[in-house]
Amino acid sequence: MLMPIGQFAKASRLTVKSLRNYDESGLLPAAHVDPQSGYRYYAVTQLARADAVRSLRMVDMPLAMIAETLDGEDPERSLMSHLESLQQQRDEINRQAQELQRRIDLKEYVMTAEVTVQSHPAMTVASWRTATTYADVFEHIPEGFGRVMTFLGEAGAVPAGAPFTLFHQAPDGDNDGDIAMCVPVAGDLDGDEASAIEMLDLQATATASITHRGSYANMGESYATVVSWIAEHGHTIAGPAREVYLNSPAEVAEADLLTEILFPIDADGQVA
Repeated sequence: MLMPIGQFAKASRLTVKSLRNYDESGLLPAAHVDPQSGYRYYAVTQLARADAVRSLRMVDMPLAMIAETLDGEDPERSLMSHLESLQQQRDEINRQAQELQRRIDLKEYVMTAEVTVQSHPAMTVASWRTATTYADVFEHIPEGFGRVMTFLGEAGAVPAGAPFTLFHQAPDGDNDGDIAMCVPVAGDLDGDEASAIEMLDLQATATASITHRGSYANMGESYATVVSWIAEHGHTIAGPAREVYLNSPAEVAEADLLTEILFPIDADGQVA
């Protein structure tokens, strides 16, 4: 017994559009297609498969995985794989919801930070430079500072300022980054080739900066604010961005972390 597509849609609780899509993909092909009109007809025996497809689509399973579940040798493996994917999505949504709630509680949705122009003197820094990825940058930064501080301790040198990261190239989802973890030092000090520690002489420069309060992972808005300010006031960025760490996770809670984000700028433009 064959049913027209409209009747089959009502019986299966699927839309006509979905049935056409499933037919074209091969997931639920029509039992018969009229060669002249192109009208689709379905067998009553296809209702069970249609119901399975509908149920699996309700849990957002992709069509290819539904086909693997219904036609493969190990349907449980396909179902467990999709369950794991849904659980990961749930965990990520929960993390985002918690972060949003934290911003609401702390009123971080109100941008109150001001961009300031400063003059930074020349300085000598001990530095460890590395390539990194967006996924690895939060591991490479503490690793780099650990290397630099170990070097300074062995050399009997004392930091002469707050540590900072130079972003020669910031990593993103498509491109690797090039970063250097730096600690200011006073006096003459030679680098160490074995541990890849270099001594850098940074020139004096004017900078546009903003102080970010909170997690290192949530600095995007602060970066956007200072970059927009630079463009709006007719300046150009004249060197790699710096993140200066005014305190550390070992000292304060994540919500109280203070990071100065600064960009070297040219001497032209208007200062607000």
